[in-house]
Amino acid sequence: MKTYCKTSLPAVLAASLACLAACSSPNKPVSENGAPSPATAAEIALMSKHDSLMAQTDQVMGLKSKLSGYHTEAAAPYIRGLQAADNAMMGWMHQYKAPDSTATPEARLAYFQQQQEKLKAVQGRFRSSLDSATSFVTQHPPAGEVAPTSSK
Repeated sequence: MKTYCKTSLPAVLAASLACLAACSSPNKPVSENGAPSPATAAEIALMSKHDSLMAQTDQVMGLKSKLSGYHTEAAAPYIRGLQAADNAMMGWMHQYKAPDSTATPEARLAYFQQQQEKLKAVQGRFRSSLDSATSFVTQHPPAGEVAPTSSK
């Protein structure tokens, strides 16, 4: 009987710990019904917007490189705009510090909402600089390229 208790006790303790670890707590991202908490939903939306902007970084760098090849001052404002958009994104990422799990759900939600507003401003800067640089490149193709014509 003693041997049985000695070998089964660790197994029971391990199973109990696994069950406790799987249980939801108020600071965990998923509530009992499986839906994300408001703070987690806000964090997911924020990270989705971040990922979307990061996907556009290649486009920013590509346009910047293309404009650098123009060797004309006319392209300079567009290059600066693209660099400012990239700097804004990098600045946001460096200041972003998600609250840890000890923060209240309300504080976490407020932080993610505040960050959403900041990232929205970065997104606007991205969109504006990408649109204006793309327009410039379309209207002023580099030497040797033909501007696209609209077929009507």
